[in-house]
Amino acid sequence: MNSTRQHLAEQYRELLAEIYQGCAESCAPELPPELKVQSWWAAGLLPAHGETQHHGEVHILERGRWSRAPGPDFTHAEIELGGQRIRGDIEIDPRAQDWEAHGHGANPAFNNVALHIVLTPPPEGWYTRNQQHRNIPVLYLPPASWQQVESNNTRFRDEPLPRCRKPLADMPAESIIRLLKAAAAYRQEKKRHHFHQRLSVAGEAQAWYEAWATTLGYSANKEAMQMLAMRAPLQELGKHAEAILLGTAGFLFPVLPERCESAAREYHRRVWDSWWFLRERFELSSERSLPWNPAPVRPMNHPQRRVAALATTAKKWKQILPLLNAAGVAELSRILTGITHSFWDTHYTLASAPMRKATALVGQQRVADFLINHVYAYDEHPASWENYLALRCTPLPPSTRRTAELLFGTRDDLKSILSKAYAQQALRQIDADFCTCNICLDCAFPVQLTQWLR
Repeated sequence: MNSTRQHLAEQYRELLAEIYQGCAESCAPELPPELKVQSWWAAGLLPAHGETQHHGEVHILERGRWSRAPGPDFTHAEIELGGQRIRGDIEIDPRAQDWEAHGHGANPAFNNVALHIVLTPPPEGWYTRNQQHRNIPVLYLPPASWQQVESNNTRFRDEPLPRCRKPLADMPAESIIRLLKAAAAYRQEKKRHHFHQRLSVAGEAQAWYEAWATTLGYSANKEAMQMLAMRAPLQELGKHAEAILLGTAGFLFPVLPERCESAAREYHRRVWDSWWFLRERFELSSERSLPWNPAPVRPMNHPQRRVAALATTAKKWKQILPLLNAAGVAELSRILTGITHSFWDTHYTLASAPMRKATALVGQQRVADFLINHVYAYDEHPASWENYLALRCTPLPPSTRRTAELLFGTRDDLKSILSKAYAQQALRQIDADFCTCNICLDCAFPVQLTQWLR
């Protein structure tokens, strides 16, 4: 383990503890979407034990299979309750009352539910009952158990006051660099912790495959891509990677529109013929469909093309896996940017007209993001941290630029300070910890930061 990186991360953690001591209630996040919580449970990121409402302590021995069909969220689970092992299903809801609001209590498909998991305290006197009037154990997961998994905290005030600008604007550059390195080290530590959680459940190849899928999704579709990689695991793809991934994603239809060209029809027919025999096994019901968001992305980054890139990459995964470390980044970059496909090199979607010229399925910036957010973050070799600190970054995206302006104002040396990739990552972490999950009018960050840097 890199001792410098670990020490910096510990310093930032101390800053967080000083600022947020006693104010956890005021900055509690909003409840995340149910589908996202299901993906956390499937990934092994949520606690596997706790105290139920009326049935004592429960230990989850097997989290179950993430269902594709209507009914309970996870089937074939196994729990230990009161010294007994129980096999059954698991249902996850943001609130206990959702059980009745969704009609589960009158639905015989939920009679085999062994545990009901919720993210808010059940009302006093609440019982989760199935159609057979059996009292189902309820496990409440408090915010502390899932808040750190959630990366998109809620902004409580749209226009926070830049109270932190004064101390930061007047600080020496070396002090600001120290803060940014500490925040970047802390961010890497969090990423590494979550990766190892997934690694212990899914194995190395699958965990890296999901990390790559997340990178291909950009910001708009990273969650949908990660869920897709979990729904269509690497070991099950075989020679049908394109059919399974495009079909599970919901992008395959029996008939293409009349306007589609012959090349699209030929490719679709070939993929559909494979999907037809796999459909029953992999297709998701409408209520479990993946949350694609095509609107804000450029045409060449359409989700269909991103899924095709994932499928094409998956075919080379045995070659790629040994290169997922700081020592292998040069060869890794060469392989990823060199991936081609006879159809997707020149098409945005199955139904789109062909592009005027071929475009790379995986660009240099996607590879750079993968290295910054995953490869360097997960590699604990000392050289990885040093190589990471040397990486330069692209211009700041608008949201990160706004954080920089709030924190630093217009310093003459700001462009130089923020020219490295770690600085951009640090700003995102600071924004998530202090600015977005905002208690800005009462924020202790400026005062505590001044003391911390001394």
